[in-house]
Amino acid sequence: MNIRVFNQRFLEPGSMTLMVLGIICLCQPWIEVLHLYSVTIMLIGLIGFNFAVHIPAPEKTVIEDEHLGQGGPHG
Repeated sequence: MNIRVFNQRFLEPGSMTLMVLGIICLCQPWIEVLHLYSVTIMLIGLIGFNFAVHIPAPEKTVIEDEHLGQGGPHG
């Protein structure tokens, strides 16, 4: 697994989840430790997402179709 596949499967969704969890931790008043570190959690998610969106998506393999080289599928 290369960095592009790791980014698409884990890093990008994980950083979005961290940002949402940071907002949830900020809005809840019951657990003080989560409330204190909510901005830090959001910032870690934001930095991770900023890093993740700058990594290009993995290249898709193109399977050549015999019909496409002969005038397309309609003729």
